[in-house]
Amino acid sequence: MRRIFLILVATLALFSASLRAQTPDPVNLTAIWYEASAQGYGVNVVHQGSILFVAWYTYGADGKVLWLLTAATRQPNGTYTGQINTFNGQPFNQISNAQAWTATSVVGNASLSLGTDGKLDFGYTVNGITQAKRLERLAFVANPPACTFTTGSRIGATNYTDVWWKANESGWGLSMIHQGDSIFIAWYTYASDGKPQWITGLATRQANGSYSGSLNRPASGTPFNQIAGPATTFPLPTVGSFTMSFSDGENVAFNYTLDNITQSKALSRYVYVAAGTPVPVCAAAAPNPSTLTSCDPGLTAGDFRTSLADNGSGAVTERVIGPGTFQGQSVIVVENSNAQNVLMNRYYMQVTPTEIRTLGNESFQNGQIAMTTVFSPPSRFTRFPAIGQSYSQNYVGTNSGPSINFTTQYQEAVVREADEPEDVPAGSFSTCKFKRTINTTTFGVAANVDMDLWQSPLVGNVRSRSRVPTGQGTTTTQIDLLRARVLGINYGN
Repeated sequence: MRRIFLILVATLALFSASLRAQTPDPVNLTAIWYEASAQGYGVNVVHQGSILFVAWYTYGADGKVLWLLTAATRQPNGTYTGQINTFNGQPFNQISNAQAWTATSVVGNASLSLGTDGKLDFGYTVNGITQAKRLERLAFVANPPACTFTTGSRIGATNYTDVWWKANESGWGLSMIHQGDSIFIAWYTYASDGKPQWITGLATRQANGSYSGSLNRPASGTPFNQIAGPATTFPLPTVGSFTMSFSDGENVAFNYTLDNITQSKALSRYVYVAAGTPVPVCAAAAPNPSTLTSCDPGLTAGDFRTSLADNGSGAVTERVIGPGTFQGQSVIVVENSNAQNVLMNRYYMQVTPTEIRTLGNESFQNGQIAMTTVFSPPSRFTRFPAIGQSYSQNYVGTNSGPSINFTTQYQEAVVREADEPEDVPAGSFSTCKFKRTINTTTFGVAANVDMDLWQSPLVGNVRSRSRVPTGQGTTTTQIDLLRARVLGINYGN
């Protein structure tokens, strides 16, 4: 990849600029950035000095997976600009201690800048097509690691977020986003026809300290200039598996089986700037106690919370299981059980700096999945809202299961109300009261939830309470049971 970078910067007359880039920018932009309403593609950024190495994984005009590279340098106005290159190369299984790429061409240019809201403005012109996107950092745990700059060794680093490569096989690489005990990878390489292909995967930490997971690759997707919703079909097909074993913070053994081909590569962090130029180092961000106390309960593996309803539906215990995948996306898994500890629902959530989003859920009957629901767009709950802040959202739940397939329309409104003490057996809640109403329509049958919700992270592990006034609405569980009766199945427990 270093040779790729040199080609890019030579073409752009940026090589001398890279040598001068000794002063880091105020904010390190190292991350995978994605569009929440159009999941299925992304932009990986590694920020060294004042240069962004940008790997954009998306889909070409033919719908096949495609990756493009940019070396973007900071301009006087704070924007980063650079040309966009595409590459062909040796099929991944034929790359062996020699240059991987065989041809490159310039197909356009890109511009990137950080907005005041923390989102990335990504503008580009590719093959005469000009578009602009607003992207946000990919986060699949609460309080995801933050990246800063260092000029020192990273051999002792325990967070592996970066781009990794094999120095004598320039032309392919592995982007890693390391959060908690999970690492999301985007692997840029070449298919059997020499065309660029990318593969993603989510690895979880094993007892021996290694990370293992499945490899996924879309069969096809929406051409990049036509993406206006999900960019591909989920779940993504599984095409292999992989394990990563880190000997230290700068070296890893990447073992994989892809398309029934098994190989092993020794990789190191990819550094494309001159010696002494600051490079990224990432570490878990410490929670802000005042902010967390204000509202956000967080989603920490091992925690549980109890929701008590006043209309006789009983207690529901919610447990945070940990990282996982849903429809090919990185998520946090949360399970709900009834008072008899019978599993009822499993929810799949993503955490951003401003929201907790629910991508979908699975409902269980006799320990088996009875129905899967995918929300489009994801249901969201705002983190750290001010008193009086309100928002509304509309989304569709697509429900599927054995011999069933139907949709539910959701209209939801949430408002943060003035703090009001609430005492329950679990403890006393004095902060973060919400009014939450959800109206649903399934098969033309309307139902509603009208709840008061208190949240607080200060009551041990039991953190939330929902109160649905008797006669004023139904609980979410009751809505699920209503759907089940319409479908004629024994739903829940």
